[in-house]
Amino acid sequence: MTAIAEPTTGTTEPGAEVPAVTPEDIAARRVRESPTDRVVFRVAGLYGVSTGSVPFPVSQTESIESGPVSLTQDPESGAAGNVGLIDFERRYLRVKYGVHAVFPGIHQLVMSGKHDLSLLGPVRATATDECSVNEELTGWRALGCMDFLPGSLWSGASGG
Repeated sequence: MTAIAEPTTGTTEPGAEVPAVTPEDIAARRVRESPTDRVVFRVAGLYGVSTGSVPFPVSQTESIESGPVSLTQDPESGAAGNVGLIDFERRYLRVKYGVHAVFPGIHQLVMSGKHDLSLLGPVRATATDECSVNEELTGWRALGCMDFLPGSLWSGASGG
């Protein structure tokens, strides 16, 4: 059985009348202040370099030192994937963004001839951070996780 949509007549339920929207109602909506306790923002121009090195697993039993890790925003992730929300009243921030990560230790490993050159491509991941914002709204403590994307060295892996 296929349902056919009826044209709307200004009612939501049979017998219930909905008052017409007046030009004054519309004008009042236009001047209503937007809420400012929560703000959605876009992440752009992201980059970072670590000052140290981390153990980088290359198999279940072996790891290498990563060297200083370099992160940039993933140019293949769309704008919809690089967004955040800050709730000023709760002092809470959540942000999701795509990154490219480059590890100098992988370059040295591949150039030694022991591994495939395809490992030289940047590792792609989606990072999601949840943060507690301090009372002065000048900083935060982030707890996050990363989900590695298909085609990346660690495709399907995740961690925090």
